[in-house]
Amino acid sequence: MFGPIADAIARILEVILNLIQVLVIASVLISWVGGDPGNQVVGVVRNLTEPLYRPLRRLTRNLPGPIDWAPMIVLLLVMFVQYGIIPYIRMEGRVGP
Repeated sequence: MFGPIADAIARILEVILNLIQVLVIASVLISWVGGDPGNQVVGVVRNLTEPLYRPLRRLTRNLPGPIDWAPMIVLLLVMFVQYGIIPYIRMEGRVGP
């Protein structure tokens, strides 16, 4: 009964998580090449990724070194949801009487 609903939720989550991955990678590339802050694309990417990074930066600010760990942690969390939670949603949707 919940199979199609669970599958739809899993697909929507996959699309959102893939979009987050693309945005995080774009954010990292922009930071490496020094993107123009006046550029609209750079602004959109930063406005969408900074809310994801902010809480993680508070947790990782005391780590030594000049590396910003927030993008890596976001990607790891996305991968955890993609490979750990989404298959479980699909599996629960297929279980029936």
